[in-house]
Amino acid sequence: MNKLRTWTICAGALALSLLLGCRRDVRERIFDMRYPNVPFTIPAGLSPGIVPRTLVLDDFPSNLRYYLDTYKTDTSAIGAIQPFSASIITLDGSNLDFISEISLRICAQGSPSCARSDEVFYIDRLQFERVGNQIRLLPTLINAKRLLSKERFKLELWFYLYQVTPISIPCRLEMEFEAVR
Repeated sequence: MNKLRTWTICAGALALSLLLGCRRDVRERIFDMRYPNVPFTIPAGLSPGIVPRTLVLDDFPSNLRYYLDTYKTDTSAIGAIQPFSASIITLDGSNLDFISEISLRICAQGSPSCARSDEVFYIDRLQFERVGNQIRLLPTLINAKRLLSKERFKLELWFYLYQVTPISIPCRLEMEFEAVR
């Protein structure tokens, strides 16, 4: 009985110390970096499988100079540029129910390919949900300052499919990052 009591006290103390030690990151937001209308098309007839389909946009403008001038700051004031939100929306109302996973990655302009560690937004297990015509992606914890501080970068949108793409679907990618101190 004493051992159980000792374990209970230790577990309670550990849980309390974890709760007290976990504080929300209270970084001050300087500005948002919005990319509201990135058009692309998902072609018809893409087959499913473990090999992803990739949309590559090399030489993508970061627009950082615009944000720095607008908010009268410079890159030394920025501690991090964090992914905030992203969505893929069909322009014709078509369903995206054939997609099982999406990975949005950014890397240096001219790179052969972005790595999994370059992922800024993702979503998986979509085959278990009815997606409809819009997919909201989840942000990762990456600090994208190194890449978004340059004038241009490479953007890769990786699609993993579990059904054949039924038709050619025009889409729009919207993404937002937040620059914080």
